[in-house]
Amino acid sequence: MEGKLRMQRNEGISGPHMLIKIIEDSKIPLGQEEAKLHSIKGEVERDLPLSREDYAFLNRLVERANEWQRGTKSSEDTEPSDTMPG
Repeated sequence: MEGKLRMQRNEGISGPHMLIKIIEDSKIPLGQEEAKLHSIKGEVERDLPLSREDYAFLNRLVERANEWQRGTKSSEDTEPSDTMPG
């Protein structure tokens, strides 16, 4: 029962709707993964249950999105005078 409660709590925080929003808001380049994300998004919008593989896929993309955002943020924080010439 504890595992089920933990899962429900996690769903509220990082359910598939939220995961997809994080991915889309990050504007990361998806390449071939875009089709799979689109398919999963369609399932989520129809309130269909996602497989563990789909959740794992979304979580991997969220991790990449977070890394992308950190990289973008650090690039913005670096002033041209802070970089080496040449």
